[in-house]
Amino acid sequence: MTDRVSGVPILLTGASSGIGRALALALAERGGRLAIAARRRTALDEVADQVESAGGIRPHVIEADLSRPGAAAALAGEATAALGTVRMLVNNAGAGMVAAQAATGDDDRARALFETNLWSPLALTRHLLPSLSGGGLVVNVTSTLQAVPIPLLGYYGASKAALAHLTRTLRHELAGTGVSVLEIVPGATDTAARDLDLLPWRNGPMRTPPPVSPKSAAKAIVTAIERNARRRVYPATSLLPLEIPAFGRLIARLVTRRVDRLASEQAP
Repeated sequence: MTDRVSGVPILLTGASSGIGRALALALAERGGRLAIAARRRTALDEVADQVESAGGIRPHVIEADLSRPGAAAALAGEATAALGTVRMLVNNAGAGMVAAQAATGDDDRARALFETNLWSPLALTRHLLPSLSGGGLVVNVTSTLQAVPIPLLGYYGASKAALAHLTRTLRHELAGTGVSVLEIVPGATDTAARDLDLLPWRNGPMRTPPPVSPKSAAKAIVTAIERNARRRVYPATSLLPLEIPAFGRLIARLVTRRVDRLASEQAP
């Protein structure tokens, strides 16, 4: 494997918790020079302290709310100023919500979700491409739910499906520029709040395979980066709905039978 992390200036979004927090620690352990961004400054400071106490280079902390239009452009500028340049962009920030389309439409919550999950990654990529040319890397974190139309999770799934498609087309568009593009597709991960747990189940949540830890997911991502992979699905069992569409539709039908779809005003 090639060392594509040591000494590399990296912008990582969504670094305050879950996969992002674990990934910040893993990249710093490999010698990456990080700028970490999220909405919660206190949580980011804790990540930076943890990196430093483990012997890594203390990350630059940037408070950024990527649900706001224009925040991505500002973040690109701040990260470049802090690091001098950015040679790896990890678009990990994500927002979820449980909502019925009939009640929600394109309200402010829905627009904020798409701003975080789709438009901000695209904007960051656009603004940082000049510094990424000739050997840089764009890492976009999507989701297995891009292939599973679960009721009340349509906004999240659609935003990740759009990002997945644009990630693949970006790879073709950047062919010959030296910029690599990697799609990370996490399955069920043991994070603070899982959207499936927030669904209005009629008789308790349906049984699913145990989620993987953020630490193991981060390790898989770092391995994919070092192997110059194009796509990494983790855990491997999550390949089923992605490669066999009928399997994803079956999961959606099973969930539909168990969920109170009229409970459309669930909190995100």
